[in-house]
Amino acid sequence: MIPEGCAATRALSAFEEGPVTTVQALKAGVFALLMAMAVSVAPLHAAASVGAPAEAVAAAPAASDSVPATDDIPVTEMAWPTEGGMQMSHDKPKTFLGRLLAWLGMWHPAVIHFPIALVLTVGLLEAAAALRRQPLYAASNRLLLGIATVGAFAAAPLGWASAGLPAADDESALAIHRWLGTALPFLILALWWLKRPVEQAARRLGGRGYEAALALTVLLILIQAYFGAEVTHGAGHFKF
Repeated sequence: MIPEGCAATRALSAFEEGPVTTVQALKAGVFALLMAMAVSVAPLHAAASVGAPAEAVAAAPAASDSVPATDDIPVTEMAWPTEGGMQMSHDKPKTFLGRLLAWLGMWHPAVIHFPIALVLTVGLLEAAAALRRQPLYAASNRLLLGIATVGAFAAAPLGWASAGLPAADDESALAIHRWLGTALPFLILALWWLKRPVEQAARRLGGRGYEAALALTVLLILIQAYFGAEVTHGAGHFKF
């Protein structure tokens, strides 16, 4: 237990009792932004490990071939994309515009993780602020929502470039993913507009309308992520 007279206790008491400043709120926002960046970069590292070249497996020592295989060891076979997923054509378009659209579409998976992580971080900070009755936790969420809005409006056109125009034979998962992803940037923009500025948000919790809109947006983002994975990996990709 820390003694009551120590410097750390006096500093903590001064922080909790003193007036909330804009600098303190911005510090909290920078910390949340760094946490969101860490969350958004993690899927890219996971994807890189899944997509390791097959040559690395072929380069294993030949001595391992002498180990007899046993029938009681389960073997998992994974194909990507799995059956039922959206099959990407590897034929390069012949026109410059076609190549440009295909190249831009390849950026969609990388760009979309950043606004997703930011909105989920905003939801986490708002929940912490409500539970602890400390509005300072969510004071800089308007800044995070502004950055998430820019990222979402950049990721949505890249998704259209990746999937192409709607077609009559589109799978339902692709159709839901397309139109829900088109609507989400506008919902995030509405959240940014509803969120109080940092000076007010540092002293007061968010309103009921803002909290309801944030909860709805977080739910739709989770649904959107599920259908995005179904488009890429196929139906039943979450089966245990």
